[in-house]
Amino acid sequence: MENKNIKIFAVSAILALLIISLLLINLTGYTVKDETIEIGGLFHLTGPGSFWGGGEYNGAMLAIEKINQEGIKGRKINFIVEDSATDFPETVSAINKLVNIDKVDIIIGPTWFAQVASPLAKQNKVLMISPSAGSVPQPNSYFFDVWPTERQEIIPTVDHMKKNKIKDIVVIYSLNEWSQSMRDNFVDEAQIKGLDIIKEFPTNPDEKDFRTIITEIKNLNPDAVYAPFAFFPSQGAFSKQFKELNLDIDLYSSSGTENPALLEAYPEIENTIYPYPEKSEKEQEFKEKYEERFNTPMSPPAAYAYDCVYLIAKALESGADSPEEISDYLREVTYNGVSNTISFDENGRVTQKKHVMKIVRDGKFVKL
Repeated sequence: MENKNIKIFAVSAILALLIISLLLINLTGYTVKDETIEIGGLFHLTGPGSFWGGGEYNGAMLAIEKINQEGIKGRKINFIVEDSATDFPETVSAINKLVNIDKVDIIIGPTWFAQVASPLAKQNKVLMISPSAGSVPQPNSYFFDVWPTERQEIIPTVDHMKKNKIKDIVVIYSLNEWSQSMRDNFVDEAQIKGLDIIKEFPTNPDEKDFRTIITEIKNLNPDAVYAPFAFFPSQGAFSKQFKELNLDIDLYSSSGTENPALLEAYPEIENTIYPYPEKSEKEQEFKEKYEERFNTPMSPPAAYAYDCVYLIAKALESGADSPEEISDYLREVTYNGVSNTISFDENGRVTQKKHVMKIVRDGKFVKL
């Protein structure tokens, strides 16, 4: 009888250990290994978008370093980062690695490229939250973007033009998803407000020689040029050649203009007018911590990446155990982050955020 009881106890102990092991290996939601929470990161760390993705990576790391001081319910984040290399195929490959090899359920990112990432998030049932996805043509419950929508920065841009009696406008843009979406929203809003688009110039995303186009713009003599380039080498080259050919025409661009790396590389962006999300009270403190930690000027999306990580941490702390539960949490939350107060609409985009118009003046980003 005693031997039988010992055997029953031994079997029960083994079963209990097996169940505990299975729970640790395959927790309902986020993956846990060796008492860590595995979260993926996907940023443009190389290629023409590295000026943007590098800032996102730094911002995310700053958040993870702080969170890991105490952990989330006793567990630290293991951040598995992939370089999407400013390239569509590389982005797809990196997502597949994070999902199929690293087995993550949550990804911070990607930098831009929502058109390829959003469908993959839904297909793989992986929660993605991007600091700057931009245009999201296929919104779904697994994909969130904390960067303001294109329309949110287009409206104040067009209003500023109208207020300053600008009527005839030339538009030059890159043939990529984000830049084309900016163009589409701008043209639509300009028509609503009674402005005339007299000429459009679509260009390759990596184009750097705009002299022929600028000469034609000079002959057209518009009141203003709107130029939402996808990558800063194109914006910088255009601004430089714009100055070299002595165009005395107002130049407008996107919020991406406010980037210290762009200004350092291309001081010719001087006098460019652009919209920018109104900064929160917390952002200045964050900026100081960022620049002390990385010894480099803070790039625009860093605060948004920081908030992405904290939004996920808050969801996990609340008890959300799966991508679906995290999604439900994000759709209900109002979070006072360092970039701003964040809440999401039904498409996973941030709700209305106020923009102010700014200009590059005397080597500084100045509010108009």
